[in-house]
Amino acid sequence: MRPRVIVVAVVLIAAAVLGWRYGAAWWYDDAGNIALGRGDDARALALFEKGLALTPRSRVLLEDRGRALLDRDPEGALRDFTLAACGPPCVAEAGDAQARLGDMDAAVSDYLDAKAANRLADTVDRMAAAGQFDESIALESALSERLGDDILAQADLAAAQARVGKFAELAAYANPARALAYRARAIEAYARACALAPYNDGYLLSLGFAQMNWGDRRAARAAFQKVLAHHPHQADAERALEQLKSAPPSPGVRG
Repeated sequence: MRPRVIVVAVVLIAAAVLGWRYGAAWWYDDAGNIALGRGDDARALALFEKGLALTPRSRVLLEDRGRALLDRDPEGALRDFTLAACGPPCVAEAGDAQARLGDMDAAVSDYLDAKAANRLADTVDRMAAAGQFDESIALESALSERLGDDILAQADLAAAQARVGKFAELAAYANPARALAYRARAIEAYARACALAPYNDGYLLSLGFAQMNWGDRRAARAAFQKVLAHHPHQADAERALEQLKSAPPSPGVRG
């Protein structure tokens, strides 16, 4: 057999072997994503591992294994997202891992660097739905600190503070022993949101009801009156003011 023929034959055999490995790795990745979509993280992880055994440097498989590891091993997931280096998607997924590890500053940095503000909101909502109110508040607070006093970011900053107030309210109901502290945090956060967005009736109403129920009734009146100054006859504000006139204050509420 001529040397050139031998070389061609070897190349074809190598290509066939490599093609089989990549083809099998892709199959494992597809099957793993189907399992992941069905919520079977354990099976998905096993399939991604088999794919990586064939193609250890596959960025796709590394990213997908990271997604399968995210809840059970966020540190391992973070390593995979870093190795995958797939650009903004991996940076945003690294934010998911950092949030689960409790490093909220790093999580916010990753989300903002990846321009994935919606993903940050989804993560906060997921934590709150799971009863992780302190984590939700910490993530929104880290976002507020990152945004700072930039005038262009004031709307986002106000929204973050309003969400802190919302999560603090939910936490107060879920943790009666710490209710006073959470409610004070809610009032503080709503007040900050109103200072940043003074014409937002939703924030003013939230502040008004929080003050009426747990804080200072005079501050509640002021908040409801501001709503009515923007929108006369706003029903919620009018009803609240009538209630403030007729009902005695709750224990611990001023004014």
